[in-house]
Amino acid sequence: MTTSNLEQLEVYTKGTKAWFPDEKQGWASASFVSKEQDAKSVKMTFQDDIDQSKEHVFEANFQDISANKVDLPPLRNPPKMENTDDLTNLSYLNEPSVLNTIKTRYDQHNIYTYSGIVLIATNPFARVNLYEPEIIQKYSGSRRGDLEPHLFAIAEDAYRCMIRDNKNQTIIVSGESGAGKTVSAKYIMRYFATADDKEASGKQAKGDSMTEVEEQILATNPIMEAFGNAKTTRNDNSSRFGKYIEIQFDNQRNIVGAKIKTYLLERSRLIFQPETERNYHVFYQLCAGASDSEKQELALKSWSDFHYLNQSGTGEIPSVDDAKEFSETRTALTTIGIGSDTQADMFRLLAALLHLGNIEIGGRNDAILPEDEPSLVLATQLLGLDRAEFRKWIVRKQIVTRSEKIITNLSPLQAQVVRDSVAKYVYANLFDWLVSLINESLSCPDLEMVDNFIGVLDIYGFEHFKKNSFEQFCINYANEKLQQQFNQHVFKLEQEEYVKEEIDWKFITFSDNQKCIEMIEAKMGILSLLDEESRLPSGSDQGFCNKLYQNFGTTYQDYFKKPRFSNNAFTVVHYAHDVQYESEGFMDKNKDTVPDELLNLLQGSNSQFLAEIVQPSAPSTPVIEQAPKKALSQAKKPTLGSIFKLSLINLMDTIRQTNVHYIRCIKPNEAKVEWVFESNIVLSQLRACGVLETIRISCAGYPTRWTFDEFSERYHALIDSSYWYPKENPDVKNICSVILDTHIKDTDKYQIGLTKIFFRAGQLAYMEKLRTDRLNECATLIQKNIRRFLARLHYLRVQKLTVMLQSISRRITAKNQLEHLRREKAATVIQKNWRRYIARKKYLQIRESIIKIQAVSRGFLARKRFQELKRDHAAILIQKIARGWITRKRYHAKRNYIISVQTCIRRRNARKQLVVLRAEARSVSHLKEASYKLESRVVDLIDNLSKQREEKTRLKSKAIDLENQVKSWMQRYERLDQKAKDVETIVKPPQVATNDIWATLRNQRDQLQTDYIASLNKIKSQDKDLTKLREELLHQRDEITKLRNRNQNAKKTSDSDIGELKNQISALKTATDYKLFVQ
Repeated sequence: MTTSNLEQLEVYTKGTKAWFPDEKQGWASASFVSKEQDAKSVKMTFQDDIDQSKEHVFEANFQDISANKVDLPPLRNPPKMENTDDLTNLSYLNEPSVLNTIKTRYDQHNIYTYSGIVLIATNPFARVNLYEPEIIQKYSGSRRGDLEPHLFAIAEDAYRCMIRDNKNQTIIVSGESGAGKTVSAKYIMRYFATADDKEASGKQAKGDSMTEVEEQILATNPIMEAFGNAKTTRNDNSSRFGKYIEIQFDNQRNIVGAKIKTYLLERSRLIFQPETERNYHVFYQLCAGASDSEKQELALKSWSDFHYLNQSGTGEIPSVDDAKEFSETRTALTTIGIGSDTQADMFRLLAALLHLGNIEIGGRNDAILPEDEPSLVLATQLLGLDRAEFRKWIVRKQIVTRSEKIITNLSPLQAQVVRDSVAKYVYANLFDWLVSLINESLSCPDLEMVDNFIGVLDIYGFEHFKKNSFEQFCINYANEKLQQQFNQHVFKLEQEEYVKEEIDWKFITFSDNQKCIEMIEAKMGILSLLDEESRLPSGSDQGFCNKLYQNFGTTYQDYFKKPRFSNNAFTVVHYAHDVQYESEGFMDKNKDTVPDELLNLLQGSNSQFLAEIVQPSAPSTPVIEQAPKKALSQAKKPTLGSIFKLSLINLMDTIRQTNVHYIRCIKPNEAKVEWVFESNIVLSQLRACGVLETIRISCAGYPTRWTFDEFSERYHALIDSSYWYPKENPDVKNICSVILDTHIKDTDKYQIGLTKIFFRAGQLAYMEKLRTDRLNECATLIQKNIRRFLARLHYLRVQKLTVMLQSISRRITAKNQLEHLRREKAATVIQKNWRRYIARKKYLQIRESIIKIQAVSRGFLARKRFQELKRDHAAILIQKIARGWITRKRYHAKRNYIISVQTCIRRRNARKQLVVLRAEARSVSHLKEASYKLESRVVDLIDNLSKQREEKTRLKSKAIDLENQVKSWMQRYERLDQKAKDVETIVKPPQVATNDIWATLRNQRDQLQTDYIASLNKIKSQDKDLTKLREELLHQRDEITKLRNRNQNAKKTSDSDIGELKNQISALKTATDYKLFVQ
């Protein structure tokens, strides 16, 4: 087990709080109670903080913890840190801590929280005083982090980045329906329009007024909400389209224009709304807010009288006055430059669509539509169309062949589809015309004046309903693209921080959904297959579904699934959730076309306004495909899916060229109740919107960063005071190094950059524990000394008073006792001598009696004890023999059983390995690999043989030197011996010194002989090793020959591989023979 894991386990002490999964709350908090630990495993018991009777138990092996197979329970942050405004500042950065911090701030009515570069906005479902003009001016000019988290802080940060880097900016506002995206985007635009930048020298001061362009930008909000927003089950003002608003600035940072790009208007909402939902707001506003003369002219009634409005049974929104909203919409249209006549034409067109939906088509097999049908009369009159022609092509269709035109009747259902397609086509063109008109009004007349822009992207969040169709598919496809860009952007910022600080780091893996995106938008992706099926005359939703099963059943198994109980649906594994899409309606919604006859009729309308908005314009996107020359000469009409795909690709290109800021809107509850926080709902949104992925990427690297000053200021108490006291300017970097070297042994758990220290996840918690323990020790020491000082002071005062009182009382008492003692002394002397005599006499008598009794009793007890020891020894000897026999018998039985089990297991494993080895032996790649290994082995053996030969040569030379040295010593010995004899004959001195010399010489000679014998033995062993190496080389050559024969008999899959393998074996054999020959 690693040191870091030991340190993490040490954090779990009594009172430590941790998180455990909970079905109701997502995560439940529990307090550490006990820990049971042995050499292999650990068991920790926690008590639930809410339900005291409930316990949470964590058990794991140290080996699994060390290998990161088991995660320790996530720790809970201290209460003072659970209200932090930036999640990255948490000591323990984990999923439950993130959820708890957001909940804690939400309960305190703080709806905004930072998570690194992301602002998390939790919808309060109530009016809050956070967007007043004074607050806007308060955030203007401030840096991020100076004030509480806010939308305005993100907007100001984007504005400052644009000024500082001279680069375009984008603010992406995302979240699911009802999370508050539209309102957030609205307040961001209001901030840019009303904030006063006092730092910019050339920027105009706004004061209490705004420029005309800024007023027009704000006026686009009620217009786009009226024509593009609707009430849904999740949101009373849900945007049913995506929009990207570019706010354009000149070089003096004044707003000079704006431009709006829209994506995927939900056309099907015009003709159908689910229960409790509404159509687009503008229809209800028109019915409620039009004047009496307008209602009479347009034949308007209550919303409940129109089929396109009354299907859901819901026509009013609590606390929303449609008449007042209609007045605001009209004012906004006037502000952006749309005159009253054009507005009247727009409302006439909207009324015509309502009457168009009331056209009743009858009949059983063939559709029947009377010419005098009231709604038909009103609709054609308001649209300026020929009634007979319009009626004709509603109930009939024309098929054009090479030689003739065939007109057939439509069924009632088909006729209704044609009627609804006309309504959707007209409304979609009206919406696009309105957007283009707004862009013409807001765009800067001189494009050279535009220096930079800030884009605000308000786009639909990830959607997953009981029944998901084409709209949900496109929406989730867009979110896949945005999530990929978000992950890549966060990853890029993380790595840039590491490079900037020049620390060692490894590549961080992050969740990449590129495969899912490729499955959707590739050449043979879902959208391409849908377009292909849409262009077939016999194309159907079921045919489209079958194509998906055939193409993606094996290639994208991780991202595409076929439902078990449905043949007309498919499941896509998105980054946030698996979504099952019903293929019914995919074809019609993708084509979304109007018959050419009706299209020509609309373009030739008597209403100049209608004819203008439905006139074909130059496509903003290139045509997807061209029809084959043999089929049609004209270009194929682009489908809705292909248009959305290209617009989304262009949007992503725009975002990549800008600096991106993120706002993730969170819906805290489904019932839209104010200030109610449902943890499970929020947790699923945090996972879906990428906040937890951001934290995971941070935790994979070094999520905690401290500057040297901050770190030394907080943790200097962990080291000796000699490093930092009483120095006036201590070396903070050296202090940090000492702290880290002392308390964190594993250097992989931190990195020291140029200005910061980077810590792995969990290390700050360990440092906090050390700091807390150190502060507790210091506090205990201070308390001890203060209490000692106070106690001693009290003691000295009491002692002084006591001594004074005692001195007085003792003086008086001493006088009285002195006289008494004098009288008692005489009596005491007499009594002492008499009592001594009596006591000694009695003592001697008792002592003699006791000695006799002890002698008798000790003898009896000693004999009794001896008999017991003798009997116990015999019993123990018998037990020892019996237990030994039983133990040996049990041991032999167990050993035999274990050996049999091991034999079976090893035999089974050997059989499996034999099958694998046989399979490997048949493959050419295995033979090549074996030949490479044998060649490497031969080279190694040749190298070893060369080294052995060199060693042998060296030892032989050393042996020769030793022989020469022995001979020289022997000659010297003989000369000295002869000389000694000669001297001895002449003079016979004392023999002590001569004997010592001879003994030394003999020892040296014996040592040389020993070294010589050892060298000979080593040479012999080297010869044996050389012999073994030669034998091993011959064995390797035989194996090569066998492999060559086996390779010749094996079936070859490639001629080039066979030739190459033969060349390698021949070269290996030649090299081996040559080296053996040389040796």
